[in-house]
Amino acid sequence: MDFLQILDLPVQPGGLVEWTPTLGDGATALRSDPRPTSHNHERHLREALAYQEQTGYTGGRESWLGVAIEFDEPLSIPAIRAALTAWIDRHEVLRSHVVFERGDNGSVGVGRLRRYSAGPGSVSLTMSRIGWYHDSGPLIEQVAGWFDRSTAPIRWPAYCFATVGRQDSFTLLFAGDHSLLDGYSLIMMVPELRTLYHDATAGSERTPHRPAPRPAAPADTIGSYVDFSAAERDDADRSTADHPAVAAWASFLAEGMPRYPTLPRCAPADSAIAGDRPEQAHGFAVGGYAEGAATAAATRPQQSLYALLADDDTTNRFTAVCSGAGTTLFAGVMAALAWASYERTGSTRFRAVLPRHTRHQPQWQAALGWFVSLSPFELDLTGVTTFPELAVRASAELRRGRVGASLPLLHVAAVLGATDSPRFVISFLDTRASPGADTDDGGAARVLRSHRYADDEVYLWINRTPGGLRLSARYPGILDTDVRGFAHTVTDVVAEVSTRSSWQPRA
Repeated sequence: MDFLQILDLPVQPGGLVEWTPTLGDGATALRSDPRPTSHNHERHLREALAYQEQTGYTGGRESWLGVAIEFDEPLSIPAIRAALTAWIDRHEVLRSHVVFERGDNGSVGVGRLRRYSAGPGSVSLTMSRIGWYHDSGPLIEQVAGWFDRSTAPIRWPAYCFATVGRQDSFTLLFAGDHSLLDGYSLIMMVPELRTLYHDATAGSERTPHRPAPRPAAPADTIGSYVDFSAAERDDADRSTADHPAVAAWASFLAEGMPRYPTLPRCAPADSAIAGDRPEQAHGFAVGGYAEGAATAAATRPQQSLYALLADDDTTNRFTAVCSGAGTTLFAGVMAALAWASYERTGSTRFRAVLPRHTRHQPQWQAALGWFVSLSPFELDLTGVTTFPELAVRASAELRRGRVGASLPLLHVAAVLGATDSPRFVISFLDTRASPGADTDDGGAARVLRSHRYADDEVYLWINRTPGGLRLSARYPGILDTDVRGFAHTVTDVVAEVSTRSSWQPRA
């Protein structure tokens, strides 16, 4: 499944309708809720409020995630309304809101957070017909603007929907602030929304030959992210500086603390690895990144890159090499990234920050929410001569670094006094087990993200889909040469390993 920046989404023109969640009893439906919010949500909300104070802008701050789902059938207004309201009822996080109550001095740096929640059946949908579009360009710009304006974490709802209807098909689009959901939530919501819509149209004469949908998870088995947030917060707040996660991050950030790793950039190769071959740098040009240019870059949206790093056959052969070494595809991907970094930079240390899911209990598996923590990753390539050897090292580092994700990084950073944020982040997902993964990979559904303004962040999302290994990246435009060159080198490494079970033997 593609992971696209919203303005890169291909969508057929049609009639645009915007759907806004509303509370039947107005604000009174939201009742005081004693459950605390997560550290992720708190940091996110404080940043949004600080941004609002600085700029006066109350939109979503370009921090939302979403999906676009294609339906090969006419749009039923009653059915889509029933499906979306049923989905909202299934996930309590969509009926909950956190507000910031300022301290006496009115600063966002002090004060406290208070949660308010509403029960199932309290949310309805307001339908706004925007008009018919004959061109995809203005259509997607309208949708992107609607999503940006409607997903601010400082107000409820921080999410919205849109439909684009045509004679025999329609597209359902959703966007929600990151405080409500993560990437895994998006993957799961696609079959869930399809099932709910098809359940709502069951027996309709308009779609008599539709295949029976795969049942969604029973609502009573889905846990509430609001409950999870409270438990996670309690566990984190009771931890002390001697927690293993604090030690893991303290070691990782020891050099240059509190700065985090950045994208590996081209540099003269050293000779620390046996048989190194700096002449095989694939001819990629060195990209420039000057601190003086950062401010200017931050005034423009980041650039995006999408690539198929390896097709299904190549990925299967690559996975077999990983399995033969006793490791996973995840470990193999991290090893390939590290070796590509070495070939381009000559550095024998590959460092990044990795998102790791926190859905460890059964009730969280199908829940909507921000179930993500972060872990450090540092791979030493010194003396490596074969890919299986490096993959085994990567596997060990993934296990070792996992302890760093046992506490929210924001809490750990507060303990360590680290005020910076991660700047080079790599996410890996395998979505092949998701219902409908084959058709979704062919364009039946896409995961979306907002555009983003940041002068030093590089995010790589690597997704194993039925089609192979897909890459989505966002980065400052000034790093375009480096990011593209890095992606090309990773492609070469995976292809070589899939063919030879390692890289070219060194002399």
